[in-house]
Amino acid sequence: MIVELTEKMIQDAFAKTGIDQKYYPQYEAEAKRRYNALQEEDPDHEESPDMDNAYISIDLTNEYIVYYVAEIEKGHCHKWSHSYALNSIWPENEFTIVSNALDSLKNDERKKELELHAKTINKDPVFVDCYINSFEEGIQEPRKKAEEYCRSYHSCIKDGKSICYAKNYAEIESCREFVEEYCRLYAEVYDYADKQGVKDDPYLFASDCAEAYVNGRITDLIHLKEPYKADWQQEYLSQLQDRIMREQETEVDPSTFGTLSSRRKTHEEAIWDMMYPEGIDDGFSLPED
Repeated sequence: MIVELTEKMIQDAFAKTGIDQKYYPQYEAEAKRRYNALQEEDPDHEESPDMDNAYISIDLTNEYIVYYVAEIEKGHCHKWSHSYALNSIWPENEFTIVSNALDSLKNDERKKELELHAKTINKDPVFVDCYINSFEEGIQEPRKKAEEYCRSYHSCIKDGKSICYAKNYAEIESCREFVEEYCRLYAEVYDYADKQGVKDDPYLFASDCAEAYVNGRITDLIHLKEPYKADWQQEYLSQLQDRIMREQETEVDPSTFGTLSSRRKTHEEAIWDMMYPEGIDDGFSLPED
């Protein structure tokens, strides 16, 4: 026998949740909405003959109300909480859930709700700013990115690095695409430029210097002196060249065309080791120098 959804069923089901009575109107509205939607889709229960739409509606509403109440009690508005709860009961990723919740809002509400969402995860301003920026850039795991950025940033500050260094190190390190030496030198270039009063974004210069440093190639540094002619760039390249020479504790081997014979792996080899720390048995290996 098909069971119809009744007020008593809704009231009894809500009582079992243990949720504050003030949320009953929302529970009741959602249960009825779901029941009506299911009735329109499958009034005779052809797709699920062993389950009545009334019970399905109650089960789904029980899941929904937990998420809804949690968002409301964090301070979110009804529209955000409703959308967030609807999407949370299905296996959606965080970016999709948050994106859908924001789409239900007016433009003047979006910034406030997104900022509140970030703060309920972690109140640290560094985390909040990174989460918002990551989300707006379309990064599918904004929470993970912000957590990694925050960890790296505060580690740098604790080690006595400048805010400029910490920001740029955290940004490049949290991408998980570069080896440690690359990240450190990339941030160092930004810090050096900042202290020199440079106003332009030194991204290309920082990237090229970091690549040359990781690969330990003097010839790369020499070539960089052609496109980067600013005094501060020339000074930095000279300092970097001297540093590599000292670190390698050897002279350039002419037979390697300017490559220092060193203990430092190339950027490609280091990335390979990060991806496959135990190696892979497929008969392929990087060519030796």
